[in-house]
Amino acid sequence: MKLFEFPQKGEVVPLEKIKEICEYYGREMLDLWKKIEADPPINDFSSDGCSCWPDKWLKKVNLYPACFKHDLKYWAGYPGEDKARLIADAELMIDVIAPDRCDGPVYLGRMMFEGVQIGGRESLKMSFSWGFGRT
Repeated sequence: MKLFEFPQKGEVVPLEKIKEICEYYGREMLDLWKKIEADPPINDFSSDGCSCWPDKWLKKVNLYPACFKHDLKYWAGYPGEDKARLIADAELMIDVIAPDRCDGPVYLGRMMFEGVQIGGRESLKMSFSWGFGRT
């Protein structure tokens, strides 16, 4: 599967483009679009790529698409959605290691999963914390 051509890091992404991205990825992202469409977050969306992590691993594994989709899920998240956050973090890990996606090594997917589980908690109130579009 050819990866979607994502907006640039830091670029404000309008809802129409977010819808296009979600539709492109189909079942995987359609529930996310329904959530956004029903109650759009108050803040504009832009991705910082792989927060506190390189967007490319060893100059050959492009992680940006996985991180962009993960950022979108974090932006749209509601406070207290612990299960949705865990699923988003697991989906990031899968995107990082899946052969038809980033095709990174398993250890990298595991490290990134652990990193977002620790560093993405909404209680930290960082610019990339869970629910950053709604606070």
